[in-house]
Amino acid sequence: MHKIRETTAYKKALKGRILEAAMKAFAERGIKAVRMDDISQSLSISKRTLYEIYSDKEELLYQGVMLFDQKQKKSMSAFIQKADSVMDIIIETYQRRVVRTGSVNPLFYEDIQKYPKVVEYLNNERERTYKFFIELLKRGADEGYFRNDIDFELVSQMFNAINSFVMTQHMLSRYTIQQVFSSMLLVPLRGICTEKGLKVIENNFKTQ
Repeated sequence: MHKIRETTAYKKALKGRILEAAMKAFAERGIKAVRMDDISQSLSISKRTLYEIYSDKEELLYQGVMLFDQKQKKSMSAFIQKADSVMDIIIETYQRRVVRTGSVNPLFYEDIQKYPKVVEYLNNERERTYKFFIELLKRGADEGYFRNDIDFELVSQMFNAINSFVMTQHMLSRYTIQQVFSSMLLVPLRGICTEKGLKVIENNFKTQ
């Protein structure tokens, strides 16, 4: 029984190590450039052991993306609980995305489109984000930062479409992160702001 517990603990720890090593490599080099052999060799484990834990690269990527996403949700949820206004949430989200996106090779976002299971997961999460953003817009209007004469659902769909366009059209390979976020996200955000909201934007962001 003791040996079984040790084996289980080892495999659980190894699973975490594999995810960490794989996602780090994917982020640095892109997904396509990283082979399962590369991952097993970096951890000094056999390829057979790797495949016993993760059936293929897509499953490994899927689990890694989900784990990262869950950590981000937990962290952001904690921030939202203490945020004083909707603009605090938007500023924090923006800054996190800039840092996160800037630390990833643009090839990662191009390659990820080739994995249906991961794409399906991200599309489902995009739907959840769409609904959450609607609530943010309504709260922002109540707090006086956003105009109350806009169609919240339509605006949320617009931002969702922009985000999808950035990723599927490989915009991050052609422009800097600052250009993409400033021109494609901040410009339309300014359009739905009241004077109160615009002051926050001007004080916290530099638009081009």
